[in-house]
Amino acid sequence: METSNSASSLPDSVARLAPSVVGVVTRRRAGSGVLWRSGVVVTSASALWRASSVSIALPDGEHVPGQVRGIDGSIDLAAVTFESGSIPIAGRAAAAAPRIGDFVFAVGRDASGLAQASFGHVGCVAGEWRTWRGGRVDQLVRLDGGLYPGFSGAPVADAAGEVIGIASDALSRHHGVVLPVATVDRVLDQLLAHGRVPHGYLGIAAQTVRATLDGAAVDGLLVSSIAEDGPAARAGILVSDVIVKVDGEPVGSLAALRDRMVVGAQVSMLVSRGGSAREIALEVGERPASRCG
Repeated sequence: METSNSASSLPDSVARLAPSVVGVVTRRRAGSGVLWRSGVVVTSASALWRASSVSIALPDGEHVPGQVRGIDGSIDLAAVTFESGSIPIAGRAAAAAPRIGDFVFAVGRDASGLAQASFGHVGCVAGEWRTWRGGRVDQLVRLDGGLYPGFSGAPVADAAGEVIGIASDALSRHHGVVLPVATVDRVLDQLLAHGRVPHGYLGIAAQTVRATLDGAAVDGLLVSSIAEDGPAARAGILVSDVIVKVDGEPVGSLAALRDRMVVGAQVSMLVSRGGSAREIALEVGERPASRCG
């Protein structure tokens, strides 16, 4: 529990952050967002749910139109622009180093413009990770519980009211996840410039396996299916091939393979086919767009 001093200052911290928080409303659902830059709200991709236009609920209850500028479903982040007027940009703790047990709170805003807050603690902290959709997040920060309805896309702040990231309910089955400031800043630049974040694509499904390559045991990725006319199919990769290396670097996990998949890159793959080595050259494609992953 917080001390009496921290508890007494908590309403002030919420009050400082709340003016920067807006509601993000579509015909199907409502979420929250926060003014990250002048005229730019960041929210969760899942809050938008394929909407091409949104309504922004302001702190005074007024609704103004917003334009969806970009979506990255792989980390559940979206950018929406609107006429922000006098709404302040949220203060952020860019160098935050959350610890397990740290007190945090989220501020959301519903479709009527009503602000609401949710309080909890950091339940898990780890290093860089990949979401189940393949997106790269700079640090795992998981809450000790789930998110209430309407809090997806809400800012999560420390006790001082400094934002440490954006809340998502789409990346973990039972817990809310916080997308850290560094991840939001990195992805937001690409969303505003291109409307998306390009992700490498081979057009395969694969799983880790222990295989044989020229008589030696190796770790690799067993290709279990191939998309018709995808980069892998065009290059001649076959179902049951085992991908062992990319450009000379071992790829014994899906994360290691994704890290080598830069859109447009020409790569050389070492595969084990029936136990024999084969070198296959291919060009990495771009994963087909998905509004919500």
